[in-house]
Amino acid sequence: MLQYFMPHKYKHILNRDCTPKLEYFCKVDEVSSVMPRAMHVHENLVEVLLVYEGSGIYTIDNNKYIAKKGDLIFYNSGVVHDEFGGNGSNLGTYCLGISNLKILKLGDNKIIEDNYCPIINCNEYFDDILSMFDIIRKSIDVDGIHVAEFSNFLVQALVVKFRIIIEKNGDVKQIKEPSLATKIKIYIDKNYNENISLKSIAEAVNANQYYLSHIFKEETGFSPMQYVTRRRIGEAQNLLINTQLSITEIAANVGYNNSNYFQNVFKKIVGYTPGSYRKRWQV
Repeated sequence: MLQYFMPHKYKHILNRDCTPKLEYFCKVDEVSSVMPRAMHVHENLVEVLLVYEGSGIYTIDNNKYIAKKGDLIFYNSGVVHDEFGGNGSNLGTYCLGISNLKILKLGDNKIIEDNYCPIINCNEYFDDILSMFDIIRKSIDVDGIHVAEFSNFLVQALVVKFRIIIEKNGDVKQIKEPSLATKIKIYIDKNYNENISLKSIAEAVNANQYYLSHIFKEETGFSPMQYVTRRRIGEAQNLLINTQLSITEIAANVGYNNSNYFQNVFKKIVGYTPGSYRKRWQV
């Protein structure tokens, strides 16, 4: 017989007065991952993704990353990001949306230090973490009366495991002075739902319109106005999934006065009409 005794004194990772809450859980397979998830942000929660197969392209705070099987992807609250599997990538991911997260020495709803690379491989922890994600999925499928409480305890255990991986394998990003493209991105992220134009962007960052367009596209792969569109559509995806707002209200919320035009743009980027997208993803 083997018997182990747990230490009574240990280093706490979580604020003991605050229990993390699982807001949503999703499993995205190869078919679903081909559908773009445009630029968006979560203001009051953390997102953690586990790539369980294949690979995908992720844009996080203006930096592009390729994530592969075994990688964890961490999005702190307020971090702008998008993800795209693409044809032939075989991308499969699990995703957790966690609110009420308070890790000691980090701010509210932060799971990783701001100066760390947001993608870290699980290495030897992959099988354990994958098993815990599977347990959460199966418990939700059963739909028992205590599923929320059960899932929240599992999420708390996962958060501790995530922090162990971050502290062990996390890489510090190089800190650079904000580039012109970064300044443009910050301005757009704050004003995407206003009557924004290339002229207003140029005035805000004090740069020539042609020059800033060239620099921004070179660094991000999008023109400034394409980025505006992706921010609007990404936030529209959030609202379609997480609210009961009408499509006209959502269009207005993200900067479109014409609902029909918004629906055409949405379908062009996502591949579905807003109504079809909502039916596919909203629980």
